[in-house]
Amino acid sequence: MVNEADGELVSATEIRDIERTGRCDLSDRGLTALPAQITELPGLRTLVLNRNRLTALPPQIGQLTGLEQLWLNGNQLTALPPQIGQLTSLEQLWLDGNQLTALPPQIGQLTSLQILGLDRNRLTALPAEITQLTRLQALGLNRNRLTALPPEITQLTSLLALWLNGNQLAGLPPEIGQLTSLRMLGLGSNQLTALPPQIGQLTSLQVLGLNGNRVTALPPEIAKITTLQGLGLERNQLTALPRQLADPLGRGLELGLAGNPLGPILALYERGASVLASYLRSLEDAVPQYEAKLLLVGAAEAGKTSLIAALRREPFVAGRPATDGIEILPVALPHPDLDLDMTVRAWDFGGQEAFRITHQFFFTEHAIYLVVFRPRGGQERSEAEGWLRRIRLRVSRNARALLVATDCSGARHPDPGYPGLRQTFPELLAGEFEVDSRTGRGIPELRQAIAADLAALPQTGRLLSPRWIAARDEILGLAEAEPLISFERFTDLCHRHGVGGDQATALAELLHSLGRVIYYGDDDGLRDVVVLSPEWLTKAIARVLADEPTRKADGVLDHARLREIWPGPEDGGAYPARYHPYLLRLMEKFDVSGRLDDDRSRSLVAQLVPDDRPILPWDFQTPVPEGNRRLAMVGQLGEPAPGLMAWLTVRHRGASTGKHWRRGVFLRHPMAAYASEALMELRTPTQLTVDVRAPAPDYFFNVLRDSVEDLIARRWPGLSYTLHIPCPAPAAAGSPCADPIPVDDLLARRAQGDHDYLCPRCRTKHDLSVLLTGFSPPALSLRPELDRIHAEVADVQSSVNQLKANAADTADTIRRILRAVTTESTDCPRLFTLTPADPAGVADLRPDQRHHSIVLWCEHPGHWHPWPAASYAVDQPVVPRIAAYAALVFKALRLVLPIASRAKGVILTPDELRHVQDQMRLTTTVITMLPGQEAGDQQDLATPGSGHQITLAQGQAWRAVRSLILERDPGRAFGGVRRVQAPSGEFLWVCPRHHPRYEPGLPRVPAS
Repeated sequence: MVNEADGELVSATEIRDIERTGRCDLSDRGLTALPAQITELPGLRTLVLNRNRLTALPPQIGQLTGLEQLWLNGNQLTALPPQIGQLTSLEQLWLDGNQLTALPPQIGQLTSLQILGLDRNRLTALPAEITQLTRLQALGLNRNRLTALPPEITQLTSLLALWLNGNQLAGLPPEIGQLTSLRMLGLGSNQLTALPPQIGQLTSLQVLGLNGNRVTALPPEIAKITTLQGLGLERNQLTALPRQLADPLGRGLELGLAGNPLGPILALYERGASVLASYLRSLEDAVPQYEAKLLLVGAAEAGKTSLIAALRREPFVAGRPATDGIEILPVALPHPDLDLDMTVRAWDFGGQEAFRITHQFFFTEHAIYLVVFRPRGGQERSEAEGWLRRIRLRVSRNARALLVATDCSGARHPDPGYPGLRQTFPELLAGEFEVDSRTGRGIPELRQAIAADLAALPQTGRLLSPRWIAARDEILGLAEAEPLISFERFTDLCHRHGVGGDQATALAELLHSLGRVIYYGDDDGLRDVVVLSPEWLTKAIARVLADEPTRKADGVLDHARLREIWPGPEDGGAYPARYHPYLLRLMEKFDVSGRLDDDRSRSLVAQLVPDDRPILPWDFQTPVPEGNRRLAMVGQLGEPAPGLMAWLTVRHRGASTGKHWRRGVFLRHPMAAYASEALMELRTPTQLTVDVRAPAPDYFFNVLRDSVEDLIARRWPGLSYTLHIPCPAPAAAGSPCADPIPVDDLLARRAQGDHDYLCPRCRTKHDLSVLLTGFSPPALSLRPELDRIHAEVADVQSSVNQLKANAADTADTIRRILRAVTTESTDCPRLFTLTPADPAGVADLRPDQRHHSIVLWCEHPGHWHPWPAASYAVDQPVVPRIAAYAALVFKALRLVLPIASRAKGVILTPDELRHVQDQMRLTTTVITMLPGQEAGDQQDLATPGSGHQITLAQGQAWRAVRSLILERDPGRAFGGVRRVQAPSGEFLWVCPRHHPRYEPGLPRVPAS
């Protein structure tokens, strides 16, 4: 077979196959040199040598003059021989993951080259001869060492895709505008601070990636790229967006803005592109605003209220009553450099324990915090550190905090250990002050420090229309007399100041993001009201959390008692009965409570559930029954996250079994077909354990894991944590070893090509792919995975457990596709079928002559089904452009049919099943006629450097689908299909029938 002594590393049988097919694949063979026989095959068209140990190519490589594709990814090449230039038929040359420091000038002789992959090398420059590659369409240079964009690249006018992510680029030359054919430009993870105006000349550009740079502003000219569909700006230093982006947003431009100091602008975009577009359009007559939040936190009776009065230059009042909830007052301060006044709105938070859970809702980034304490004999350090940790948990490092000791009228100087605190909180803590509100000592210095920090905040000087300012001031002026008004009245007040239509909605969303009002325009029960007084709401929530009868009822809140908890004006209170349904729904939005499914007249307040753990169906130590598998995870938190388990309990109330306690919850997935159960418990204040058991636990496990990570990201962005997998091997005593295996370590090992992991405790060797089931999957094409599951579903027997496993696998696979597409966009439904517009003539269908229709599907997990009201005509020229993604989705949706047919009435209703059968039959006819779909996409690679699971062709096809839908449906009605957020944090698009599962409207409250 193989005679290494003769250098024959390829068998005679393989040689005959190569001569017959023209293709040779020698990947993963540990080769250190190219076998001599290969260079003697003149008919060779494709040579694949990926992931070997090649350090050089022989000069004889130039003999393969008929070679069209050469794959050398993942070797150790340091240079290419000059003879590479003799491969004049070469169309694709892949050299990713080598050690190349330069390219030979002869590279310019490859005049047939269309794709050149050079990712993950050590290139610092490109030869001038690269300009001779006039047919080059895709050039990958990710993760090299380029410090400037080679001017030669700008002469490659046939380029369609250029990837330069992960280099050291500090700028782009004006000549970049010459690449007028360019459709994709990846510039992520460089050192760019600005873009040249000539970027607007890239009139064919569809996707521009700038994530992970230092860009502080975008040129208005970027709005001239009318073809632009995706603009990735994550993790830059943008504080504003040009108003010219309003029109591209209206055309469907998808922005990535996370990780920029944009404050409310980021929140506006999260509410919808149309909301942000309305705001940007309003900036034509805008003026700068100098405002920010000043939040005072500390224990009860620390002197916060008196301190605010002193900052406002008001006289001292002895014996002020304690703040009940939150009080908000403005403080005027002179700008340190400009001749103008600034305003901070001082939030005085009550220090009582009952209010602290509600405080977190109003802690925001890019604000100033005063940690206020009264000297009390040595407790200052721990008290101050506790509040600083709460602030850091909630806002990470994007805030400024000042330590303020009150009642410092004499010579005594409190020492809260400032140097140690400064070392612990270096990016948060900005100074310490001693003040006395009675005498005014230290107040001028504190005012000056607050003014300096306010002037330095990124949102200071942000533009706002005078019309919006006038409407805002009149509306907020009503708060004391009317804590809640109708949205209709809100819009009427806006119209009086010339703020109409979408701009009124945008103003409501802006004020919500700033914490000035509370408005949820995407919620059926809350879109008709605007809460003008956050103080009023937080006091209402605090009254529920302090309600002793609800605590004694194990956290079950009887809606019949709301008049007692929230007395109305007739009883000397501030909560008229007509507001009670809204208050309950607002508590649900904050994850404080959730309606109990068995009785909609009661809610579960998870903060008040019992301390004692109930008797459970199984525990972490219980053996897994035959036919089930187990997936477990341990999350080690850097510090306690207050409210974590309570919020997780409320989020997953749809899977509740009624077994919940202060530190844990036992869940059962509501889809009985999945047979999935889970136990989540805080074993210690900083250790969260998740254990899922089912025939196929991956789906439910993924949902719960994502829910934990999403909750941490949203509520405590400053919380550090690590994820571990307990070693599943049995120890000597028969119980699992459970040695914690860091997930990051496993992922790093897999990235290096390892397949196994040896547990250092029990010495058991594990398959990496098995350990990582349920965690981040490799960035491979989803199509082979779909083929595998189709084969399993086809072979399914009558076994109930097997049917449940296939149902859960199907759910997990469809979820993976949706998550992969979510990295591309979140503003459009993603599941659909492609059918002939005239089903009656399907037998005579010819794709080049007939029109087609896209029919959107409801994405509610386990109940995926077509929604005929969301149908869009597709002209034939568009069909090839969407084929790659249409075929992928079709293959995934086909999984629903055999399982739903076997589990009649469990997965889908009979009507839904009939619709699915019709859609699958019609789509099958169309898909089989699409060119190239039966051959698969094995040669289609994932977008370089993206880590996405959909391929480059599928991503381009998805963007074509999205553009088509938004063009046909500019109002984005989608036939009633609406976007919702699942408990895991992901976005789904669901039909009107399933929408109440996520947005249930107002709860039921007894009339009297």
